[in-house]
Amino acid sequence: MDGVVADFFTGASVYLNAIKEEIEQADQNGQWPEASWNRLRDAPHWFRNLPKMPRADEMMALARRFRDELGWNLRMLTAIPNKNDLPDVFQDKFDWMQEYYPGIRVNFGPYSTDKWRHCKPGDILVDDRADNCAQWQAAGGHAVRVTGNYDLALAELEILFNHLLAKKDTGN
Repeated sequence: MDGVVADFFTGASVYLNAIKEEIEQADQNGQWPEASWNRLRDAPHWFRNLPKMPRADEMMALARRFRDELGWNLRMLTAIPNKNDLPDVFQDKFDWMQEYYPGIRVNFGPYSTDKWRHCKPGDILVDDRADNCAQWQAAGGHAVRVTGNYDLALAELEILFNHLLAKKDTGN
């Protein structure tokens, strides 16, 4: 969810009034420095108030095509912070999804490192973390990684959709 449809990075940068060095460090390390994280952790309903990724609606429209045209189950698989130190994170993520994408079920890993446990062969994960994608693929699923190049992720998912649609149409 975070980094795919919910814009954690922009939300954090704005909330923290982060300077360039902090932003670069967070981007490079894949996480905010501990002092910054503590400020985010103390923000009320942090995850509930995240902005949408600029092209999240396109991603979700494509995901809905898997459901509507291919008969797949559509779920949002998300995770809680490693230290589980945000007491409202579960409810905040449910509420965020209800506001922006009502009717889509939310599942929790519960942690990011547990996402692969939800994979059945052929399942698709769209995620911003390389380790999650690698674990998902090792479990027999397809993974599309969202990076700074959102176009690439949309294109990869579209190719996968068209491949599966063609297989369905030919009965393979």
